[in-house]
Parts: sequence; C-alpha cells; structure tokens
Amino acid sequence: MRLWKNIVMVGLGVSLLAGSAWAGFDDYDDYTDSHPLRLIAYVFHPIGYTIEWLALRPLHALASQPEVQPIFGTDPYGPGFRDYGITNATAEIPAPSAATAPPAITSADLEALRRAAEAAQIAADEAKHAADEARRAADDAASAAEKSGRAFEKSLQK
Repeated sequence: MRLWKNIVMVGLGVSLLAGSAWAGFDDYDDYTDSHPLRLIAYVFHPIGYTIEWLALRPLHALASQPEVQPIFGTDPYGPGFRDYGITNATAEIPAPSAATAPPAITSADLEALRRAAEAAQIAADEAKHAADEARRAADDAASAAEKSGRAFEKSLQK
C-alpha cells in the first residue's frame, strides 16, 4: 500500500510540475490570420528565430568584441566618428574658484519673475476653463451619440 501511495504522490507531483499552465492566445482575425502567406510564416518563423538565436547572435557577440571590431568592421561609430566630440583628453577642466560670488538678483529681476508667474497663472486658469468646456462638449457628444443609437435601434424594430 505504501508503494502505491508513493507512486501516486510522485505522479501527482510530476503532473503538477510538468503540466502546462493556462496560457492566453491571440484572437483569430479573419482578415490577417487567414492570409495564405501567414501559413508560410508559421513554417519559416521558427526556423528564422532559431537561426537568429543559435548562429547570428553568437557571431555578432564575437565580432563586436572591442579587440576585433576593426577587423570585422563592427565599430559602432564608424571610422569618421570614432573621436567625435572629444577635443583634447589631456586638457584639464578648470576648477571653480572659491572666491566666485553667486549672481545677484535685482529688484527688476524679481518684478519680471512676479509678472511671469502671474501670466503663467492666468494661462493655467484659461487652460483649465478650456478643458472644462472640452469635457462638457465630449459629454454632450456622448449623450447625442447614445440618443442617436437608441433612435436607430427603434427604427430597426419598426
């Protein structure tokens, strides 16, 4: 009896671990999925996928090593752009001096900032008002569409 119990438990464990899980699938589309070339794609896509992962990606990984990039021509920037934007690697960037004072803000600058903040507030209020009007218009359009749909259904019932 104990042997039978062990066999059942092992079988149950294997079936739970090796069993397929529920998987979602794409809905069938009559227009694109019934095209005759789709049948050819069902055959050749796994072949191409396998070739890409087993041959082409490892070859690219080997050919794109920094030591062999010039040999295989896989320099990501190309020969004309290898040192683009690098002016002089030995030049030192001057450190900021401690005696440099922070820029002073004048009262004219503060007034300009205040006016800009007021203009931004007015623009934000106008945008909110426009958004409210757009929402109301969308609600009106939705109710009109619903009313039109009901009228259409009534006309079909007649």
